[in-house]
Amino acid sequence: MSQYDNFLVRHWTVNHVPKSQRQEELEANLCLYIPGIPFNRWILFLAAFIIQFCCGSLYAWSVFNKPIDTLIYGNPLANKAVITFYLAIATFGVTAAIMGPWLERNGPRMGLLVGSLTFGIGNAIAAISLKFGSIVGVYIGYGILGGFGLGLNYISPVSALQKWFPDYRGIAAGFAVGGFGAGSIVWAKVYLPLLTAVGLPATFGILGAILTAALLFSAIALRTPPNDFSSHEFGAKNTAFSQLGNEKDLSAVELNQSQDAPKHLEFSLIDSIFSADFGFLYLVFFANQLFGLVALSRLANMAQDLFGQTPAEGANIVAINGVFNCCGRLFIPMISDLFIRILGNGGWFHPSASRKFVFFFTLGIQIIIVATLPALINSGNYGGFRGVMWLLTACYGAGFGTIPAFLTDMWGPYNIGALHGIILTAWSIAGVGGGLGFTANYDSHLLQGFRVQYESNFSWILGVLIFGFVMLFFVRTNNNDRQEKGYRYSFFGLKLFHFGG
Repeated sequence: MSQYDNFLVRHWTVNHVPKSQRQEELEANLCLYIPGIPFNRWILFLAAFIIQFCCGSLYAWSVFNKPIDTLIYGNPLANKAVITFYLAIATFGVTAAIMGPWLERNGPRMGLLVGSLTFGIGNAIAAISLKFGSIVGVYIGYGILGGFGLGLNYISPVSALQKWFPDYRGIAAGFAVGGFGAGSIVWAKVYLPLLTAVGLPATFGILGAILTAALLFSAIALRTPPNDFSSHEFGAKNTAFSQLGNEKDLSAVELNQSQDAPKHLEFSLIDSIFSADFGFLYLVFFANQLFGLVALSRLANMAQDLFGQTPAEGANIVAINGVFNCCGRLFIPMISDLFIRILGNGGWFHPSASRKFVFFFTLGIQIIIVATLPALINSGNYGGFRGVMWLLTACYGAGFGTIPAFLTDMWGPYNIGALHGIILTAWSIAGVGGGLGFTANYDSHLLQGFRVQYESNFSWILGVLIFGFVMLFFVRTNNNDRQEKGYRYSFFGLKLFHFGG
């Protein structure tokens, strides 16, 4: 095996490293070397929300598209600034995937420190580039460096929360990533007044400094649980959670099976990545995110181009869209936890099955919306357009809020940083591939008007959504099937097929 192969194996192998007594003593304090304020796991909710709130500034990017195109090209329809968003999405996902194992070894605090500083440097480069009219500098600064920082910042608190809250995984994941949606609400309203007051370059400089400072401050609270951490002391009473035991010994099967299911399945990171279930779930997540990403990057433009709305109204619809994004991320994973606690005793709504149900719901709603959207546009129904777009965004957010808990339920807490990072590449591919595909199709119908330009994209997006809905059926939440060699799939206890067994 070559040195390169050895490096890859070491990088993608994650083993839980016990903490030293000194480290545990320090981390018992909120501020490590300053005694007096004890650490409490609920503080992580606030820290995670602040971190994701800062990262959520990315989702308000569509407000920048026309001002940047106007500044650099003298044409608000140049359609070049939006590429920054796609680059940031791509770098975000690739960073989360590649740095996931590194994060698990070095901890969420180090991840946030590196990510915050990189994000701040990226914003500074973007500000200088705008000052000199360089779109390439904006691509490198915000799209690549900013995207790298955002990717690392995003997975750091999510990984920590999934370890600290085995009894409330859906709520923890939803609350953490819900801040991302909340951030887009506020930043969409902040950008335009700040642009008007200080101009584009200074806007990036000021916001970059403020966001970086808030991220670095939040790093104080991030840490992983101590060696003897147990969910029992936090009151896990439902039988779906009562067998958790020590978090260090937690296996995926203890959370996602009925009472007669096999116990103690163990999944290495490599086994998890190359499992058929992870592959199908990757495709499902890709489909769930596709149209939401396209809409997020162009929502303000769609309101103006298709319905003749003002730039101010474009910013309004983006801000309200952020509310639905936030609510989808927060409340739908919370409902999945509720299903588990109320209905989990019978085995039908064990954790992973409940998360799977969420994706059936969100994909089904999106299929209906995309199929009916052309009729709303052609009738000029702006109120209906806003309503379905906000509902679609709630479904998009629900997928984002549910996926960390789904991954943890399926493959355990000590793979979550890496697996969450890898599956975010599906989001990146959806953002970049979907965005570039949308743009190419949009530009090819340039002479046919805005309606044809937008509507020509809906049919292929609808096909992807239907494909994702079908793939979800093949994600197995039954560990009796998952522990078999090859791929066995059962439905209500009846084996339907078994390949490679």
